[in-house]
This record gives sequence, structure tokens and C-alpha cells, in this order.
Amino acid sequence: MIRSPSKSEAKIIYDINVHGARLMGVSRRGFLTAGGTLAAVFAMGGRSAVARVNASKANLHAHSAATVNGWIEILSDNTVLLRTGKCDFGQSTIYTAYRQIVAEELCVPLEAMTEVVSGDTDRTPDGGGTFGLLRYGQNLRKVAALMREASLELAARRLAVPRANLSVREGVISGATKAISYGELLAGEDLHLVIPISGDLTMPMGLRVDADPPLKPVKDYTIIGKPVFNPSIAPKVTGKTVWVGDVTLPGMLHARTIHPATLGSTLIAPGKLDGKQFPGARLVRIGNLLAVVSPDEWEAVQAAQSVADGCEWSKWEGLPPSERLEDHLRMMATEDPTPVRDGRANKGNASSVKTTRELRASYLMPYHKHAPISPMVSLADYREDGSVWLHTHSQNPQHLRRMIALMLGSDEDKVVVRTYPGAGHYGRSNGGSAGSEDEAVLLSRELRRPVRLQWMRSDDMQWSTQSPAMISDIRIALDDAGRMAAYVASHIGPGMQDDRLVGALLAGMPVIPAPSPATTYGFQSTVLNMSDTWVYGTVPAVLEQAKGGAHPGQHEATDV
Repeated sequence: MIRSPSKSEAKIIYDINVHGARLMGVSRRGFLTAGGTLAAVFAMGGRSAVARVNASKANLHAHSAATVNGWIEILSDNTVLLRTGKCDFGQSTIYTAYRQIVAEELCVPLEAMTEVVSGDTDRTPDGGGTFGLLRYGQNLRKVAALMREASLELAARRLAVPRANLSVREGVISGATKAISYGELLAGEDLHLVIPISGDLTMPMGLRVDADPPLKPVKDYTIIGKPVFNPSIAPKVTGKTVWVGDVTLPGMLHARTIHPATLGSTLIAPGKLDGKQFPGARLVRIGNLLAVVSPDEWEAVQAAQSVADGCEWSKWEGLPPSERLEDHLRMMATEDPTPVRDGRANKGNASSVKTTRELRASYLMPYHKHAPISPMVSLADYREDGSVWLHTHSQNPQHLRRMIALMLGSDEDKVVVRTYPGAGHYGRSNGGSAGSEDEAVLLSRELRRPVRLQWMRSDDMQWSTQSPAMISDIRIALDDAGRMAAYVASHIGPGMQDDRLVGALLAGMPVIPAPSPATTYGFQSTVLNMSDTWVYGTVPAVLEQAKGGAHPGQHEATDV
């Protein structure tokens, strides 16, 4: 049975999807205090499809992770705003579990958690990929506990009641017949809390709160562990969510890029743009990055296809055809294998087991695409002061900010990434930095106008990040009963996906280093290296079930 939200839940839906979760580009508080202007255009059906904030000289990264209000802010009406650099990719963790965690530690009703600001690099304190949702809830938990304890100390002084006699319930601190709400207590007050943090804001793992405050005992939980209404679903079902593809800016141009067949190709000569057939279109070239822009999106699409037909690219044959992939990987494996180490009861060394029976198999995991349902779209606005505002759908906006700044040779504080919901997929094509974002930025800088760049399906399937191909050679020793007694796995292949920005590479701009073939990577049970999950999880399980029989996926096996 589908139930309607309660009155308090309906308010949370409004807060999270109108101003709290930045679907209009800025919270109502941020808009009023930034002295900005808001331009709005309405799409068919009445859905708001655009938001733009002109932040003037405002500090683009004002929410410091070292301050409690950078993470959590209690308003005068006793409602709570929380900020997290994590983005929602369908998990809804930031709208459900994170609200529960903070409400539990602050001892406020869940309904008081009315605003969630997520992802936007200028309005959130921490970074790190969405893969850290599970682990980094501890950051908010610790900050909430610090805030609760500091508030109790402040209330003890304000109420003239010993700290030990005070408690918090439903957002109200009370003791000795006196009481005061968080909102009243903290109005105009600074808790003077310095949050100890470590890590790097713009690196993949983001920041970590190193404080060790007293946490609420699990036995006292009243919120965590209970079902919670997910306020992010209703706007999606009713068509009110503003997706990244809906966002526009005044005066923007639509763009389509023309990519080569291979990354090693260079542009010898671009195709001709027919000015009579496409009067509003313009051809833009930055190194080997070629694009067509137009105020009309369909004209940009047609013109780009026409130009692409006449482009001349150099041929590049640095990689073998697909049927020779395994041979190529083995040939490129120049590093010595990691020495075999004895595990518990020597189960990590097949040679240490006295047996006459051993299984050997080799598995090839080809390149794997985690493609989104729809192609990637980004909207970039490069401004006269050298700052760039990038509207996109990203798993790790702070890390993307770092790479855009590296590409432009600018300070990271000059780059603002605003995030929006996007098409469903697993992990934004892996780590998620090879998309249309950098190309949109380069085109906007070249043209000095906002540029909305949407990749075509072929662009996304060919150029977005993908899991690396890998070979796994397996040896399994069996005991006399046919059970696994030792297991050895040797991997050959790139240790990580290539996250360099494709547009930056084509344009000859600075990028992060390519993955080093000399680097040894550890086991990863993630989409970054799916072959690890296969050979360490599936293979032994299948073997145990079959007791030495054949297992799915292998193309070579010997039973000695």
C-alpha cells in the first residue's frame, strides 16, 4: 500500500526538493545572503528547469570542515540543516540514514531535519566519492555529538544549572525546572568549536573527522533502526525533480563534440561547416578537441554530425584488436609476480600442500562499461574573474573540482561544482571523472559564454571511464577429500581505470598522471577492479560446491 506523507513529512519534501537540496541552485538562505540574482525559465508542464546564482565576490568555499556550522546548523525555529559533500546516486542515504544519524546524536525529532545540502562544492564541508557513504556517516555523527556536548556546556552557563543535571530531549535542553531549545540557545552564538580533520578535501577519499566525542549509547537509540520516510522519491515520481539535463543558463550555447576513433589520433583537418545549412552554428577547435556550438541544440547535433563526416584524423594503432587482448596483456606484464606468502595453515601457498590433485584455470575479464541510462551532460559557465561554475552529475565533485583547476592552471577556489540528479547507473561510469565536464569548461572559456555540452550515446559508450581488462591465473590445491586446501591468484592487467579528462587530453591541457604499470595495487572488491571480486568470491564458492568440478567462466583448466 502506498501511503501519503504526513504533514511534517510533506514539509521535508518541500524543503529538500525546493531549497534544501539545491534543485533551484541555491538554498533560500544562501540566495538572500549572497546578494545574487535568480533567473528562472519554466519547461513544458510547469517544471522549473533552470537556476543561476551570481555570487559576485562571495567566498566560493565558505563552509569550512573545521567549524561545526560547516556541517550542521541549528536554526532559530529549532530545525536543523545538515551539509554533506556526498551525492545521491539512488541510495538516498543523505536523505534518510544521515538525517537519522544526526537527529539521534543531537536528540532532536527526525522531522526537525528539514534541510539537506549535498554535493555542491561551495556549500558543503567535505569531499570524497559516493562510495564513501557507508563509512563517512561517522563524520556527521561525530560533529553532531560535539555540537550536543558543546551546547550542553553553553546551556549550563546560560541556565546556571550544573552540566551533570542537564539532558536533551526533542531538541530541548532541560534540568532543575529550567529549559531552553537549541534554537534559542544558539541564536547569535558561536560554539567556538574547532573540528579536528585529516585527509585532503579534493582527493578521492575526502576528509575525515578525527574527534572522539562521547557518542550516544546504542541502547538509547530511538530513531536509528526504524523505517524512515524517503523524501526524495515523491518529487521524482511526480515529475518535480530538476535533473541535470533540465538545467539551463541565460545566453547559453548548446555543444556537441566530435571525437576521434582513438585517443592517440590527432586532428589533421576538421570537416567543413556549411554556414547556409547551419546558420547559427559555429565550429570550435582547441588542439585536437573539436566541437560545434549553437543557440539551438538540434542545429548543434546536426551540424556536428555533418562536420564529423568530413574530418581527417591520423591513424593510431597503439593497441591490438580485441581478439588479441589477452596476448597483449601478458606481453605487457613486465613486473615480477608478487611473492607467494604463506597464509593461515599455509592456505595461501599451493606448493606447501601435499596433494596429487591441483586445479589451474585462467580467466579473462574484458573492459567493462558502467554506462548510464542516458549520456552525460554538463553545463559550464566560465566568468570574467577567472572562476568557473560547473553544473553536472558527479560522484565526487570535490575531486572533479581539483582536476578542472589542474586543467585550467587555476586555484581550486576558482572552481565551483554544483551537482544535480542524473541518469541511473552504477557509480557514474566508475570513479567518474571522464565525462563531458572538462570539455564544457574549455568551450565556455574559449567562447566566454555558458556552454551546455551533452555527449551523444556513442561518446559515452566509447570515452567515459570503464573498468580495466584483466587476466587472473588461478591455482587451487585440493586435499584427499576434494576440498580446497590452498588458493593462489595472479593478476595481470592495469591496476586502476584511467581517470584522465578526455577533453583535456585532446586539447593538450594538464591532467593527472596516467595509471602507472609499475604500481602494484591491492585487492579491491569494487567496480574499480571487478576481476578481484570474481576470483576471490565466486571461484572458491563454485569450487567448494563442485568439489573440484568445472566452474563457469573458465576457458582453460587442467586437473593434475
